[in-house]
Amino acid sequence: MLKRLLIGLLLGLAIGAALASGLHFGLGLSSASGLLGYLLAMGAGATAGTLLGKPPWQQEAWIEAILKAVAGLGFGALVFWLGSSYVPWTWPSDLLAVPAGTPLAHVLLVVLPVTAGLFGTLVSLDNTGDASSKKSKGARVRVSADDDDPFAEPAPTKSAAKSRAQRGD
Repeated sequence: MLKRLLIGLLLGLAIGAALASGLHFGLGLSSASGLLGYLLAMGAGATAGTLLGKPPWQQEAWIEAILKAVAGLGFGALVFWLGSSYVPWTWPSDLLAVPAGTPLAHVLLVVLPVTAGLFGTLVSLDNTGDASSKKSKGARVRVSADDDDPFAEPAPTKSAAKSRAQRGD
């Protein structure tokens, strides 16, 4: 279980870092506040929810992927709101084209990996592995009828079955 948690955390951090670096270095968007910040954090949560856990391209996994993505939307909004409301730290210096004094919860290189990493941990905690390992490999055993059951019909004997076959029943 600890292995799944660490893998979920690392993969979530990687997804969030990829999204943040694409926005930061590709589009030049270093920080976001307000509605844009919420939307980007929600997108990071939804992306982590879709890609982590059971992959959506496996058989019958698309419903689970959609539910995880919707939960990731809510989780991303919650993390951004908590960060904006309760994290008092600011960006220390003019580093990576982020102005000094920017609230840490608005820096995309921080908030997107944190959001995706935390939600990836939760999703991986829920992922119990593949369903084929849960199925029993052996033959199923039927429960025999109770001998004390007064309503049970007696099993036909071989001679009775042979005589029915001869009669044409």
